[in-house]
Amino acid sequence: MVTRRHFLATSAALTLLPGVALAEEKSDVVIIGAGLSGLNAANLLVEQGFKVIVLDANNVVGGRVRTHHTANGPIDVGASQIGRSYARVIDACWRYGLKLIPEDRDLLKFGAHYQNHWIDNATWASHPLNRCEGEERSIPPLMMGSRLAGKYNPLKNIDDWLDPKFSEYDVSLRTLLRQKGHSAQAIELAALSAPGIGIDETSVLRMWQEETRGALDRKFGTDVKTDAHKDHPFGEAHTRDIVNGLTSTSNIEGGCHLLPLAMARPLGDAVRVNKKVVHIELSSSAGAVTCADGSRYRGRFIISAVPFTVLRKVKISGPPGPSVAQAIATMPYANTARLYLTVDPFWLEDGLPPSFSTDGPLGMFWAIDNHKGTGPHRAMIVLVSAVAREITKRGTEQAVPFLLSELARLRPASAGKVRVNTYMDWGADPLQLGCGFSLAPGQVNSFARTMLEPWEVMHFAGEHTRRSDFGMESAMESGERAALEIMARAA
Repeated sequence: MVTRRHFLATSAALTLLPGVALAEEKSDVVIIGAGLSGLNAANLLVEQGFKVIVLDANNVVGGRVRTHHTANGPIDVGASQIGRSYARVIDACWRYGLKLIPEDRDLLKFGAHYQNHWIDNATWASHPLNRCEGEERSIPPLMMGSRLAGKYNPLKNIDDWLDPKFSEYDVSLRTLLRQKGHSAQAIELAALSAPGIGIDETSVLRMWQEETRGALDRKFGTDVKTDAHKDHPFGEAHTRDIVNGLTSTSNIEGGCHLLPLAMARPLGDAVRVNKKVVHIELSSSAGAVTCADGSRYRGRFIISAVPFTVLRKVKISGPPGPSVAQAIATMPYANTARLYLTVDPFWLEDGLPPSFSTDGPLGMFWAIDNHKGTGPHRAMIVLVSAVAREITKRGTEQAVPFLLSELARLRPASAGKVRVNTYMDWGADPLQLGCGFSLAPGQVNSFARTMLEPWEVMHFAGEHTRRSDFGMESAMESGERAALEIMARAA
């Protein structure tokens, strides 16, 4: 059991914070954000005897784990993929009695629509639009970014991206490809499928962190070789070989939002929703939090488990912050917007590839195998990078009809064969302002290695604070890390 002997000794210091009122609610730890990281930290701290309060601005827990319930069943519009190496997530699912099921999202054959032409990847090398040079010519046009980024990845271990010996790679993908002597068209094509926010906006080290961790997950517990030459730039291929009862990627039956709901349940009324934090006051011995509704909470420690894009909108008072202050102010957040559809297989009529990537505002169309060939299929229009930023500007009411019209323009055979299930644009969600960890060129060297150092009594968690994990597992790991940091300081 972790001791709390310092809590009584420091409780008097709490009253020294500016503006503290007697009506403030006291707690050992105030946690901002009730996503996976905040809830995991809360449960671990409660198990060790700490009193916690968890605040979330939304009207429901979960953060970016969100399930929309539609006429065609639950659809996970946020975090949903659980790899075999996600030990903390898998353990939590088993502990809370949630059933893991194989992900059913096998994508049908991909093609490309580039410069108003339909491209067959098999014949691209000899296509008249192909002005690439040497080995570049054989790379499918909308695979150029991910393929070339991966070609130069020197990382062997999942935390190598933070090793100063790789600091020269804290540059944009465009800079790296120019250094390596790639052709102008290869760089132009790479811009259409660069991992992260974009070819100029994302550090290559951040791209390689994701790729290196993803490779570990794909081969975890199996000797099966994965295909390094998949035909689509985003999204993992799912292998159905069973290892320890799991396929390569699992989901939660009934929707992944069941996990944060289950994690919140043992915390009871310690979890407070509709609590938008507007002010955080810090000292060396205590912290206080004020919400938009005027409610105030104070504790010996604070954990911020919300994205830095959201935290930077909160007033933080107290001594100057360490490098994390720079991260809060400037660290970007990637975005994804997706339109979830049910479609009749119009590709059987027009003879074009079922799934395709484009160099236009549609982004990607993913046709999902229904394992029957005919009849309704699930599908998604997936927008990342620059096209995701542009669609956010339209707003949901304009975005959905625009995307449907663009699909009909490119694939006239789709007219009358597409039905909308739901839509999610994480960049338009004011409580998230994006959907994933990113770092701009130069930011690994500038602050990423030290940005998790506490700011006085405030510790940091969330997927955006990842070190050696990614996805849902990085959220769980970060909550555990923050909880252990506080336990060590309180001992």
